[in-house]
Amino acid sequence: MVGTRSLTRLLATLALVGASACGAPQQGPALSYGESARRDYERALGAYQDHDCLTATPLFQHVRREYPYSRYAALAELRGADCELEQQHFAEAIRQYRSFIRARPTHPDLDYAQFRVAVAYFRQIPQDFFLSPPREERDQSPTRSALRIIQRFVREYEDSEHVEEARRMERDVLALLARHELFVADFYLFRDHPAATVSRIEGMLEDYRGSGLEPLALVLLGRTYLHMGQPDQARVAFEDVVSHYPESGFATQAHRFLERMDSGSVDEGEPPEETPEEPTPDEAAPTETPDSEGDSADPVEGEVDEPGAEPGTETPSEGSASSEVDEVDEGSTVTDTHEQPGPERPAPPEPDRRPEDRPSTTP
Repeated sequence: MVGTRSLTRLLATLALVGASACGAPQQGPALSYGESARRDYERALGAYQDHDCLTATPLFQHVRREYPYSRYAALAELRGADCELEQQHFAEAIRQYRSFIRARPTHPDLDYAQFRVAVAYFRQIPQDFFLSPPREERDQSPTRSALRIIQRFVREYEDSEHVEEARRMERDVLALLARHELFVADFYLFRDHPAATVSRIEGMLEDYRGSGLEPLALVLLGRTYLHMGQPDQARVAFEDVVSHYPESGFATQAHRFLERMDSGSVDEGEPPEETPEEPTPDEAAPTETPDSEGDSADPVEGEVDEPGAEPGTETPSEGSASSEVDEVDEGSTVTDTHEQPGPERPAPPEPDRRPEDRPSTTP
């Protein structure tokens, strides 16, 4: 619903555009070409600053059409693209910014146009919503596109006044992509594919430097190497955390792992602390069903195996010998149902009953 102020401004805009199109004479002293362009542009800019793009868009178009040789025509083109971005018309905004860049490669606001293209890509990154999975568990194609555009702007316009904001966006994007890679790495580790886990973590450390999640990734990498029985590689990962990220909370955890490795209390092939030395059959069974595991599969790059129970664990099926033994009281004897029955054992004597209490044998 358009407010009274916006409606009045819109009607004035339509009257102005119609009068210009019909060539109607204007009252008052005649303005020069530049002054007329400035007046009409400022009117459109006021509507834009009031977040009234419904009114501002046709006014900017009027300036571009009536004053193509004025400097206000280029400014009106930029503000029109800003209106599209404010209304979340991302594809149209990107198209208009890039059209400006191609048509005016020497314009002083060229860096602004490039920066706004990066902003349009950044705003298309999935956001958290209470009915959707976390952002890091969803498709990251828009995130990777945004990172590519943002990093290009930072490289090409190091002296721009917008570069600090671009670097902030870059850190946010790097952190999201790093969390996604750690999510996939943890997915593989849960399904006992430690080699795939190592590959994901090393790729994340190489591709997304500056994400701020390096200490967490290195601790997970060290624990994975311990699980694979490679204590030398695990030690390198833990020492990297202690030496390069001493202020991180993960440095204390990495130092604890190193102390336990030096004392020999951590076995080479056993994940420390979380896994008991001799797990019982019930503890070794997975805590989630295969259906629930399949829901968290990551579709990235087709590397996810078929969901199923964690390798190395078996759940006793119904009717198996182990389940039968669990149901038998201690001290009782389990008979093999496949053996031939032996001599019939005499039944124990029944207690004395009154005639009326004895069961009837007649049908």
